[in-house]
Amino acid sequence: MQKWKHRWHALCQFEQGFKPRGLILVALALAVALVGYSVGYVEQWSLHKQVDHYQDAETDWEKERLALERELATRGLEVRMEQQSQLETREMMSHQQQRIDSLERELAFYRNVMAPEKTADGVQIHDLVLDDTADVNRYRYRLLLTQQKIRKRFVKGTVKLTLFGSENGQPVSRDLTQLGVDANSLKFSFRYFQQLENEFTLPEDFLPERLVVEVRLPKASGQKASSTEASFAFSDLVSQPTMAQIHNAH
Repeated sequence: MQKWKHRWHALCQFEQGFKPRGLILVALALAVALVGYSVGYVEQWSLHKQVDHYQDAETDWEKERLALERELATRGLEVRMEQQSQLETREMMSHQQQRIDSLERELAFYRNVMAPEKTADGVQIHDLVLDDTADVNRYRYRLLLTQQKIRKRFVKGTVKLTLFGSENGQPVSRDLTQLGVDANSLKFSFRYFQQLENEFTLPEDFLPERLVVEVRLPKASGQKASSTEASFAFSDLVSQPTMAQIHNAH
């Protein structure tokens, strides 16, 4: 009986200590904890979503970067292959042009050998070249003369260069000494070959058509008086762009 009294007394004390105010505080504490947990969970979920978004964006950017790098490498390879192809084409064309020039010189040589009437006492016009200069309408010529046969004597003579064309629609001719060529540079004296060269300037209104080279040998000891000439189309002596520029100027 005494035992039950003690239990009842303890229960009454517990009931007195567990007042409604305590329940409210406990409920509030639980509510605050629940709200804090919920807010933390929401923030953590939002942070995870942002991280996932950035990771996806980074993955997309990396894929795009790799694709651009591959495209750039492909384009670079195509450009290098095109440049190599153009270089090989230019080299091939240069070799072919050199071969053509060599064959033309050989052909001119054998023509002169087979046609001695085109030589002046064995002296032949072997080659004529025109080069552009830094000055507009100014050109440098290089004329190569050779002997048809190997001789022990020297040949002496002079060369006359005449440029034929039109000026203001009228046919005209100009001796290159009138266009700046020194007359002394047109004299030759050689045993095997000699190259004559100088520069001349085209008049502004002059449209060149052909350049005539005349070789003259005076009568001298062991040398008879003779002459020969060759005509060269001006368009064959200069490049196509140069000829086009001359025509456009008129």
